[in-house]
Amino acid sequence: MLEQLDKPQHALTDSQAWAKVNWPALSVVVVWGIGTVAAKFLLGVFSPAGFLCLRNLAGGLILLTAVVLLRRGLRRSLRVSFFPLLGLGVLMSVQNLSFFGALNLTYANEAMLVFSTSPVWTGLIVAIAGLEVMSPRNWVGFFIALGGVALVVLGAGTTSSSVAPARITGDLIMLASAVLYGVYMILSRPLMQRHGTLVVTAVAMVLSNVVLVPVGLGELIATPWMQLTSLHWVLLAYTIFVGIGYGMIMWYRSVRLVGAARTIVYQYLVPIVTLAAAVAFLHEQPTRWQLAGIAVTLGGVYFASHRPGSPEARPVAQK
Repeated sequence: MLEQLDKPQHALTDSQAWAKVNWPALSVVVVWGIGTVAAKFLLGVFSPAGFLCLRNLAGGLILLTAVVLLRRGLRRSLRVSFFPLLGLGVLMSVQNLSFFGALNLTYANEAMLVFSTSPVWTGLIVAIAGLEVMSPRNWVGFFIALGGVALVVLGAGTTSSSVAPARITGDLIMLASAVLYGVYMILSRPLMQRHGTLVVTAVAMVLSNVVLVPVGLGELIATPWMQLTSLHWVLLAYTIFVGIGYGMIMWYRSVRLVGAARTIVYQYLVPIVTLAAAVAFLHEQPTRWQLAGIAVTLGGVYFASHRPGSPEARPVAQK
């Protein structure tokens, strides 16, 4: 859907999208994939609500500053669409809480893989609402993606309670988070068409703190700050300044400059980067059944969310 929100200079089909490497988009994929692992590590000290309270407040201010510097019509957007933007902010806060709450309960690679099904749910919702028609190819992809997720969840080996204290519960919550993100993308579409993706994302992230501050401020204050090492501080800065600041600004810039097809296809690499980072830094060891499930899920998501011969594609990840 993002391809319809900012008019690109070029429109490319999916096959053309892979013809030349889109290095800015690829860099963001790496940033977001590692960012999930960084967040998983930080949740060993922060509560999900406390972490989000700090992340969305700081990250939202960074994006808002970028909007002001780029002169994207912030005042007009707030004057014309404040209450719809506030509603998006509340929805974002709920979706974010479910995402990081789930991440705290399950493995990082499983969490991102389950979340990568969000385009499937977006397509299903708009099909049920009669806004779009899902082709037989899309329906096949939908069921393939669900089968892949089931393979990942059921194909796990022995779990470590210190890393995934309630893995199945976390995976189910993450599935709900993916659905919520699909709803967010549908509801944000008219506002993004009117005001631009960066403006809507920045304002929604700032306004999400209407919920996150009351919920998470006490937990943020109660964080054992003396236990934070230099690595914690580096990763915290990374998730805010690099993950949100660089990641979102560069992603939307890529959509505007080269088109959505050459940008959004790279989102399918995020779970793969997360898997590699989780293995390297968190020592998560997926089984062969899970690796097969990852491939099946990503293939299913691709078929469920793409139209043959069309530059259309739906985004996979939030952040």
